[in-house]
Amino acid sequence: MLSDEVASQVAAGEVVERPASVVKELLENSLDAGAGALEVEVRGAGTGLLRVTDDGAGMDREDALLALERHATSKIATAADLADVRTMGFRGEAVPSIASVSELTLRTRPAGAAAGTEAVVRGGKLVAVREAGCPPGTTVEVKSLFFNVPARRKFLRSAATETAHLDRAVETAALARPDAAFHYLRDGRTVFRAAAAPGPGPRVADLYGAEEAKDLLEVPETEVQGVRVAGLVSRPGVTRADRARQFIFVNGRAVESVFLSSGLREAYRQMLEPGRHPSVYLHLAMDPRAVDCNVHPAKREVRFRQGAAVREAVRTAVEGALRAARAEWMRPLRRHVAARLQSPAPVPPPVPEAVHQPELPRPVLPAAASPTATATEPPLPRTDAAVEFRLVGSLSRRYLLLEGAEGLVLLDQRAAHQRVLFERLQRGVEKGAVAAQRLLVPEVFELPPREHETVAENLGVLSSAGFGVEVFGGRSLKVEALPDFLAGRDPRRVMEDFAAGCLAAGRPRGPDAADAVRRAVARLAVGGEGARDEREQRALVAQLLACELPYCDPDGRPVMLQFSWRELDRKFGRA
Repeated sequence: MLSDEVASQVAAGEVVERPASVVKELLENSLDAGAGALEVEVRGAGTGLLRVTDDGAGMDREDALLALERHATSKIATAADLADVRTMGFRGEAVPSIASVSELTLRTRPAGAAAGTEAVVRGGKLVAVREAGCPPGTTVEVKSLFFNVPARRKFLRSAATETAHLDRAVETAALARPDAAFHYLRDGRTVFRAAAAPGPGPRVADLYGAEEAKDLLEVPETEVQGVRVAGLVSRPGVTRADRARQFIFVNGRAVESVFLSSGLREAYRQMLEPGRHPSVYLHLAMDPRAVDCNVHPAKREVRFRQGAAVREAVRTAVEGALRAARAEWMRPLRRHVAARLQSPAPVPPPVPEAVHQPELPRPVLPAAASPTATATEPPLPRTDAAVEFRLVGSLSRRYLLLEGAEGLVLLDQRAAHQRVLFERLQRGVEKGAVAAQRLLVPEVFELPPREHETVAENLGVLSSAGFGVEVFGGRSLKVEALPDFLAGRDPRRVMEDFAAGCLAAGRPRGPDAADAVRRAVARLAVGGEGARDEREQRALVAQLLACELPYCDPDGRPVMLQFSWRELDRKFGRA
């Protein structure tokens, strides 16, 4: 049998991984106690001092001493209560585990009591209990963390790393409960002070600045199969290289789950370039009996009774916010293009012979209906509002520059062309009407083994995209037709490039395979240096604006970049 001292330290190893674990557990206890204002102070990267003060319910002397005992809790009473947990903590392990590896002082007083209680514990042993003068609420002070387990202290990371984990723990608690005020001090200096707020927007601004909050979209409360989702997500094109700004809360608890990640990934499908991630601040509410939070020592991972419903709720809510933002952002641009296409293009001035550009292959602009017919709004007359954006011209035949009342928009012609072709393929596949051009004489040729296998695996998707391709024995392929936008191209080269693109993307399988094939086909069709005259440029912009996702190409790279007048003034020192 292990001694009580060793057993406590073993238990502490599961709960108290690092100083940030202590802060997390203490903050959760404070929020469970109904705190409306919390103060967190850390010194020496958390090993010198960790102090959490709250204005919650507080405890009398008897409860304060009981809280120092292992597996003592007021939050559950029977095993049946584990199926309906409505608090952050519930195991009764955190405080005694922390006390077993530190010098812990607990000061607490319930409202209305004449005096509070102070209990001092060193290495798991109660040293002193006395009356104390203190405000209503509870203060837990932890000093000399891991003083009696030097092996644990030796394996802590650098001060900078531990401080980053502490910051993350406090930020997570503050984002989980924007209705509570937080004051965070580190080594005597205020890191942030956040007043209680009605929603996550002001809290994000307090923690990460107004610029971060400005780039977020509100996700209106959406309910799917009993799961309610609301919060904030970043706009398409506003991404980060890491997931540091992704926070998802279930009934107020910050959690991780493959279903949550999957729903988020599906909502941002085709909007993210490889290696980039959106900022996410989502709150999910559901029946506590539908989620099991007792599967991880630190309660980070949870299990859902109906994981598919949770994934669908996240996808539906986020996708709806992104779609609404797209419609709002594109409205003035649609008006401009509709008005411009109704007016004759100006005749360009003659260009001196000495500066004529060499001939470049014309891009194949796919046929499309007039943008006025595909836009979500009826065409508007040519008014001042209708020309809020003005097509300035092309830059190096790669980009288009548009001017608006709020700033400039820079459009990548190649990315725009890929997006137009990709969505045209999608619509054609859905309707079974992708136009194809039959070859006068079918071509038969061989490909290397990997390339041949890649094409053979995707024959069905290629057929739906307008290709007439079949395996012709061994490593040979027979090509009888190509999509109309690839007419005139060398069939062998087309198949080689297609296989190379799929192999570079990792030969995706399952639901993503069809999208990967269409992305590869869209890349094949884009050539040249962009539209050469204003009529082609306006046609490309019009077709782009008729797309479902006009702000990114099929691989998630941005199609359009916005530069506000304020941003440009700041760069030129005129702000």
